[in-house]
Amino acid sequence: MAEEPLDIIQSQYQAGQLAFEQGRYRESVQYLEQARQAVESNSRLGGEIQIWLVTAYEASGQRQDAIALCKQLVRHPTVGTRQQARRLLEVLEAPKLYIDPEGFVKIPDLNHLEEKEKARVSQYSVTSKPVAAQSSSNAQFLNNVEGAKTQDNQFLWIALILILLVSGGLFWFSSF
Repeated sequence: MAEEPLDIIQSQYQAGQLAFEQGRYRESVQYLEQARQAVESNSRLGGEIQIWLVTAYEASGQRQDAIALCKQLVRHPTVGTRQQARRLLEVLEAPKLYIDPEGFVKIPDLNHLEEKEKARVSQYSVTSKPVAAQSSSNAQFLNNVEGAKTQDNQFLWIALILILLVSGGLFWFSSF
């Protein structure tokens, strides 16, 4: 059974969307152009396909093609397509902002950080305490942390009781 023309158009349209979403912009342009040629350009589906084609053109570096198609879509019979085309055209024709290179923050290269950390740890572990001493100090640390948590919990209970007493007293005095 042969596929219907609408099924072919839909499959090309979906393949174009999928390729775009996966960053394969040139492939997306090819699928969307095929779908555009097979569909009535003034239909709602034709407008959707062309809007996607505008974004695919821009993503693949074909800005002039994107602007030209957007200018055509501003006169599209479907209101939603016209509105999207106007918004896209404003973005595409907006002047590029100049960013002073001195304003950039330099991000350090952390690729070799793991290797440096391993070297530092291996150097440290040679001169460190025996494993039994380390595990006992870890246990002591965990006990201290648990003790701090217990003290925090006692503080919270005391604070809660004080708040209840104060609010109860205020309620009792306000009833007179």
